[in-house]
Amino acid sequence: MATSAGVAAAVVPGKALGFIALGSSLHYVLGRLRRYEKVFTSISTIYDPLSPLSSPVIILLENNGIRLRFDGADQRLRLIEVLDFQKCGLVYNNRDVVKSNSGAGPTFKSIYNKSFGPTYPGEYLESQGLYVLSYPGVAFSFPIDKSAWKDDVDFVTLLSSANAKPAVSMAIFTGESWSDARDDLFTRPPASPRIPSVSAVGARLSPANDEVEALRIHSEGIEVIRRHNSPFRITLHMTTPQDLVSELGPPDVIYRKSDHRLSIHRRSGGGGHRDLAEDTGTEEDTPSDEDDDSDLSDLSSTGSSDCFYNYFSHGFDVFISAVRSATHPVATKIIIHGNVPGSYEFQRYRRCRWAVELPATQKFPKQFCADSEMSFAVVQERLKERFGGGQKPMPLSRGSDSPSSSCELLGGWEEGDTPAAAAAAAGRHETTFGHTELYGYPGFIFEVLKNKSISCLTVV
Repeated sequence: MATSAGVAAAVVPGKALGFIALGSSLHYVLGRLRRYEKVFTSISTIYDPLSPLSSPVIILLENNGIRLRFDGADQRLRLIEVLDFQKCGLVYNNRDVVKSNSGAGPTFKSIYNKSFGPTYPGEYLESQGLYVLSYPGVAFSFPIDKSAWKDDVDFVTLLSSANAKPAVSMAIFTGESWSDARDDLFTRPPASPRIPSVSAVGARLSPANDEVEALRIHSEGIEVIRRHNSPFRITLHMTTPQDLVSELGPPDVIYRKSDHRLSIHRRSGGGGHRDLAEDTGTEEDTPSDEDDDSDLSDLSSTGSSDCFYNYFSHGFDVFISAVRSATHPVATKIIIHGNVPGSYEFQRYRRCRWAVELPATQKFPKQFCADSEMSFAVVQERLKERFGGGQKPMPLSRGSDSPSSSCELLGGWEEGDTPAAAAAAAGRHETTFGHTELYGYPGFIFEVLKNKSISCLTVV
């Protein structure tokens, strides 16, 4: 991959720069970058703290001269930019895009005559003093002073002149040209998968190889929408671990833990949080002094204890209860993670989008609809219309010994993986939103950040 030390990255117009592929999820890209900590020595995450889900998320690789832009709603990579050609070696069709000892970016002549060939006229952005030369899936920006720009002079003559300056940046995007792509760059449906290795052929051979696009929560169950295969349904208190493994593949981790820190709210006189505590599922199972991050060798049986199936790459957990089932373990709740930048859990899970669609009934004459991009202030008003006032929120401290789930007390971070360490590894210095609040409604628990973004949704 590209470094300031001279290792070159392949430019694939409309698709990728080295292993960084358009359409990839923020979770996947940051995970890959963190593996090469000696190459990517500076990773900064830039986002709008007031609207992290409606504005782009930017990953700046300052020491490598690269900037990555993701949409906020789905957290998919939409734009790859090279801002410093001397920090990022580039190869296209086995040819260097720019010489490492040139001290500047590629010239127009090298791009137009040698590397990429002729193309249609680009456009001059007067406000920025840049001429954008576009090819399908890739564009180069050349600085041109306003005084030097002339509409009646063809761009080849102008950019080939002795006074012409080399390119100052390169962009890789999906589209025929930059002018065609830029207007809906962050909103159009991505053509590429969230994980580059996911293929249509492999996914159709086995649904366990497919990626989850979103979850739709209905009164009949939880519909799992997949990229290449038909949806399948998770029905709480009916779906078995074998069903999950067959459709989703084995979980990334099986997590077992006994925790009773909310059980006090389930007792008589527990106050307004009693229902919320009951929904969290902190039942009095077998006490244990230690957590158990199980490997995947026991997929054939969950034993007599409850556990989580953690699907980090899909963005959700499924709680498997052996205690609550009379015959065999079944799924009793699902925890959907938002991967909101600045939140305590940022980069532990891929962002999973969801939508709740409950039909009108005789008891509830108005249809209820909500989704993962809505502010909780909007969702709460709809919840009140459907269910009434609801309970008071329960504050949740996201300290070093706080739960890693909104509704199941899973324990703290692993040793050496404190919030500060995780934040630094993810390209930030600290969490932004601090404590969260839990709001309980029939069948749902919402974990809400201070900016009213929904960090986590639990369906029970």
